[in-house]
Amino acid sequence: MVGRRGPSQARFTTKELRELGALPDTDVVVDPEELALDPAFTDPSALPAAQRRNIEVLRGWAAAPAKGGARRIRLRFFLRPAELLAADGRVGAVRLERTVPDGHGGVTGTGRYEDIAAQLVLRSVGYRGVPLDGLPFDAGTGTVPHRGGRVLRDGAIAPGEYVAGWIKRGPTGVIGTNRPCAKETVTSLLADAPALVRAQVPDDSVPALRAEGVEPVEWAGWQAIERVEAALGASLGRGAVKLPDWESLRAAARSGAP
Repeated sequence: MVGRRGPSQARFTTKELRELGALPDTDVVVDPEELALDPAFTDPSALPAAQRRNIEVLRGWAAAPAKGGARRIRLRFFLRPAELLAADGRVGAVRLERTVPDGHGGVTGTGRYEDIAAQLVLRSVGYRGVPLDGLPFDAGTGTVPHRGGRVLRDGAIAPGEYVAGWIKRGPTGVIGTNRPCAKETVTSLLADAPALVRAQVPDDSVPALRAEGVEPVEWAGWQAIERVEAALGASLGRGAVKLPDWESLRAAARSGAP
């Protein structure tokens, strides 16, 4: 496992990290000299609690003797992929560049390289937020600027506009991280609710939507989608299976239309 930055910047949780050490018949190997390249590793007292706990776990692994497991996981830091190297028409190695902290939370390349043998490379496209028409966007972080979930426009709170999830904080955290993130945004929304202008919504919004060229899915269509998903799951010996795309959903909805 290779990280472009150091152990104090790693985004894994301590629970995730410790689970590596719980794998049966597996040694986790960490190079103490590589850990020491991170200035915060020597004195982690100023770090948030989660990062301090991560460093404690890594220190323990670096100091512990190998258990002689049949498998080995080696954690490397301050290396970033630079090139895939071929061997006999197939991938043979990954060339990695040594990085150093840039003093601003990131890293810079050193021009020194190391090759690690590899037999399989899987491309992961990752995640990055994209702009949405009408909303401010920070191209540097791929997020919508906010304060407590309230969208910011030119540094000022935009009434009635809110964000949550990765477009709010970037692609970080695990599934459970979304709960406090959403709670913060909803708390802001509820606090603002008395001052927000209530939109005038007609009693029957379907004609208004159709007048705007939107074809809403009514209750019969919603029920039809549920029936189709239940049938799809039953055909696979499972519970309901979600339809994967908009056209499938619309087709299912039309099958239940009056």
